[in-house]
Amino acid sequence: MTQEEQLKLLELTNKLREYNKASYQQYINHTVKEGFTADFYTEVKPFADRIFITANEWKELAEQWVKVYRPKYIYTMQLTNAYDQLLETSVAAFQKDTKSKRFKDTIKSIDYILDTIIIQIKQPTE
Repeated sequence: MTQEEQLKLLELTNKLREYNKASYQQYINHTVKEGFTADFYTEVKPFADRIFITANEWKELAEQWVKVYRPKYIYTMQLTNAYDQLLETSVAAFQKDTKSKRFKDTIKSIDYILDTIIIQIKQPTE
């Protein structure tokens, strides 16, 4: 894995971290408010599509990175779970029937994986 690919992975991971934060903010600041209704084609789909495109590129690089560097505390299954959760929360953030505790726990789980990757990429290799 080249230095350029690692930098791209770091960039995509940071971008997904921001999207994850945006999903949380959407849910907390808008969705749970009384009378909120999201338009699928103008709000939900464009948001979910942006995450989908970024997450697909990220997953491929992240899996390659795990195979090459074997980072501590990060495994391929965790990447798959984080990927699936990112796609799930990008839509769930707009749904009024989303269970608050589960949504918040999922956001935290995604953050843990993304933050751990960021820390490990920035660490000099031993």
